[in-house]
Amino acid sequence: MTTFSGKQPEPPTGMIKNAPFWPDLDLNEFVVNYRVPNDLTVGTVREHLVQAITDINFRLSEYKTDNLCAGYEHLDQVPADEIACESLLIILYRRAVSCRAKASICRDYPTIDRREPAENQAKSAPETEIVYLRFADEAIRQMLQETDITVELI
Repeated sequence: MTTFSGKQPEPPTGMIKNAPFWPDLDLNEFVVNYRVPNDLTVGTVREHLVQAITDINFRLSEYKTDNLCAGYEHLDQVPADEIACESLLIILYRRAVSCRAKASICRDYPTIDRREPAENQAKSAPETEIVYLRFADEAIRQMLQETDITVELI
């Protein structure tokens, strides 16, 4: 039986160990920066983040192979500009994974953020998942130095 204590639960902590080329990710950083509802269990949040890592790593597998062949063993060794003493590639990778995980959470828990209907419409609107998926795709395209324009033959 759970009781109301009036205290906010502590955000989950810990690092998620990634594949050797890619950076490890901080679970707490994701929860705080992407406003993950504290109603979700640590295991649930972790699983969404692990699945997002899997997806993004798979999508960037050719990029990884090219850089390994060029002699770079880790993403942070690939030459790139820095912001706040951090490689732009690490920043973009983390954004791609985090947005992918947030989109997954929005899809699986569409009503988790709902309060009064008029107050949090943006947080729980169906477009939110699509927006975060777009953000993830934009980060990947920036890493790959591709344009944001996609053209398909009809």
